[in-house]
Amino acid sequence: MAHEIPYVATASVHDLHDLERKVEKAMSFRGARYLQINVPCPLGWGSEPSQTIKLARMGVESGLVPLFEAEHGDLTNSTKLRYQIPVEDYLKSQRRFAHVLKPANIDQLENIRALAIKNIKRYNLL
Repeated sequence: MAHEIPYVATASVHDLHDLERKVEKAMSFRGARYLQINVPCPLGWGSEPSQTIKLARMGVESGLVPLFEAEHGDLTNSTKLRYQIPVEDYLKSQRRFAHVLKPANIDQLENIRALAIKNIKRYNLL
């Protein structure tokens, strides 16, 4: 959004209709377009392959993966959260965050929680 390119959006594999709509919309713009798609990687993230779609949904519901659209630098649409889940629920599903959930690393967990709150406010998700 900072460079005011014609179209920027985020999508997630848990909502294929939204993803398809955003791809089609991006193709209708001339010039630079950017579409970031949240696709959990079971091997790299340390999660079960059968949980890929659930994990993608949890990322959105935690506020860590905001779904939005922006045109020419201005936010035009965001997907509201039906309900917000605790960040810890999302992180527990992935081995790559095991160190963050240890009591000694509470400051890292607080930073991640703060990021989720910042996303929710910035993109007007509630």
